Amino acid sequence: MASPLIRIAAPLLVGALAAAGTIVASALSRGREQHALTAGPRPLAVEGWWSSDASSSLAHAHPAVLIVDADTATLIDSWDRRIRDRVHRPVVRRTPEWPAAGRIVVDAATGDLLTVLSEPERPRERGMPAT
Repeated sequence: MASPLIRIAAPLLVGALAAAGTIVASALSRGREQHALTAGPRPLAVEGWWSSDASSSLAHAHPAVLIVDADTATLIDSWDRRIRDRVHRPVVRRTPEWPAAGRIVVDAATGDLLTVLSEPERPRERGMPAT
């Protein structure tokens, strides 16, 4: 004859295991939401893959970017796709790979150079004009 404790505990244990299984199954089957990557509320100083192209692998690898003037390491603009807004408290970190001059796009977290937007203009050599 089964003890009264087993008669009470067995259904409770089975119910608890079924509930835990349901919770785990729902968590695994729930699709992860991917938010659409949209442009900012006001136009960025320079548009590119960092602001609008959802298909770029760089856009997902570097969700927060800074647009910087490499001459002075001055921040021009920023964008964080995770919050769809400007980077909060951006810090410009110069790295050795930066060019000496021009506008560049860098990763907001590491300062790694991602894109050179414009090279500095070089003075033209004097001589005969090109025809």
